[in-house]
Amino acid sequence: MKLRLAASLGACIAMLFIVGVVGLFSLGQTNAALEKTYEGNVLTLEDLSHIDRALLSNRVKITAEQRDRNPESARTTQQEIAENDAIIDAAWSDYYPQRIGGPQEREMADAFITALADLRVTIAELNTAMIGNDFDRARVIATTTLRAQYPETLGAIQTLIERNGAQAGEAFAGAVSEYAWSRNAIVGIMLVSLVIGTLIALWLIRGIMTPLGKAQAFANAMAAGKLNTPINITCKDEFGAMLRSLQAMEVQVSRVVMSVRDNAESVSIAADEIAQGTDDLSRRTQEQAASLEQTAASMDEITSTVRQNAENAAEADKLVHDVSHRASAGGEVAGQAVKAMEGINTSSRKIAGIVGLIDQIAFQTNLLALNASVEAARAGEQGRGFAVVANEVRNLAGRSADAAKEIKHLVEESIGQVGTGTELVNRAGQALEEIVDGVERVTILVGEIAVASREQSQGIDQVNTAVSQMDGVTQQNASLVEESSAAGRSLQGQAASLLKEVSFFKGAASGADAARPAPAAATPTTASRDTPRPASLKRPALKSPAREEAAEEWSSF
Repeated sequence: MKLRLAASLGACIAMLFIVGVVGLFSLGQTNAALEKTYEGNVLTLEDLSHIDRALLSNRVKITAEQRDRNPESARTTQQEIAENDAIIDAAWSDYYPQRIGGPQEREMADAFITALADLRVTIAELNTAMIGNDFDRARVIATTTLRAQYPETLGAIQTLIERNGAQAGEAFAGAVSEYAWSRNAIVGIMLVSLVIGTLIALWLIRGIMTPLGKAQAFANAMAAGKLNTPINITCKDEFGAMLRSLQAMEVQVSRVVMSVRDNAESVSIAADEIAQGTDDLSRRTQEQAASLEQTAASMDEITSTVRQNAENAAEADKLVHDVSHRASAGGEVAGQAVKAMEGINTSSRKIAGIVGLIDQIAFQTNLLALNASVEAARAGEQGRGFAVVANEVRNLAGRSADAAKEIKHLVEESIGQVGTGTELVNRAGQALEEIVDGVERVTILVGEIAVASREQSQGIDQVNTAVSQMDGVTQQNASLVEESSAAGRSLQGQAASLLKEVSFFKGAASGADAARPAPAAATPTTASRDTPRPASLKRPALKSPAREEAAEEWSSF
């Protein structure tokens, strides 16, 4: 096919090159003819026209001066004739001799040069006569010599103009002939190129459309699901290689489709198992979530109770501290009371000693009074007053003794009571000390209970937080399980759809596959996850980002 395309494109390029060369050659010829006509004839005609107009202008000026007969204006006319002569010389130098078109034209130019030289001599003579105010002589020159020379000069320049006009016509005729030849040549080449291009197009169409038709039939057969379409490959070019590649592709596609069908069946079975497992897992996860919700509610109640106990323990700790302080203060007061009772007991004993001393003094006084009465009785009347006094002293001593006895008895009773009180106060002090020791031990125990309650409250709070996190994670797991269950059902549907789509293709192995039993339709159930599976039906656990995130949360918890 590369050779066909290269030959076709080469032929088209060659024909295009030939047409271009012929066209460029024709354009070159036309350009050369136009350039020759422009430079050899058009510019020459322009210069010759300037010369002709300048000659006629001189003739008109000379005629007007002969009519006016004014020597001053004749001088102006002479200057104007000199300016026209300069125009004539410039135009002639531009034309002669570089644009002479042959010997004949050169002879005509030489004749014009001779005639122009004679005409200029005559005009100069005429101008001299008019400036000298000799208009009669000027008239004679104008009517004789000048009248004969002007037609000769103008005729010579006219002959040159006609010659260049004829040359321009000849160049135009040549250009027309060249155009006709170029046109016919280009048209002929175009016709030949058209015929050759048509033949090349038919050759290419036949070489391209035949294998393309086979490839289209093969593609239509594959679109219809047929993977065993035979191809008759007759060409040995790139299209033949393409058809052979398509044939090899058909074999590979058939093999892949059969493999995909087998895999689709396996995926369908696995999708059924996944759907059943995820349904069961969803049910269990929902039950676990409900249990965790109840546990979380119970933990909330326990947390509030433990928190209340901790608060009560803290309050009891404060009260025990207060009681301890008060018991300590009571112990100190009891100690002071014991010391006071001991002082009272000591004072009572001292009072008892003093009262005994008084009793002894009263006894001695009574003896002395008795002796005094005896002595007064012995004295008779002289001692009667003294006897009365002694009797009174005796009475007073008796009364003092009685009072001292009573006081002694009271003091002894007071001492006994003080002793009893002292013993009681000692016992109360010992009891208070024991109470203080017990209160201190109770304070320590209550403090430890408060600390334990506080730590227990903190631990219960942490447990409650952990249970809440477990509840949240379980809820997330429930959501993930629901998503996984939905994904399993979707996978099941997609596997069934894939199996249905793949069954559209019919290849060489279709007959063997037809005998293969179709997979049973999956029925969503809530079978227990503990039911053992056959080893051939086990599949690796599917992983998803959401499941991995939940697993990380569980592990961190």
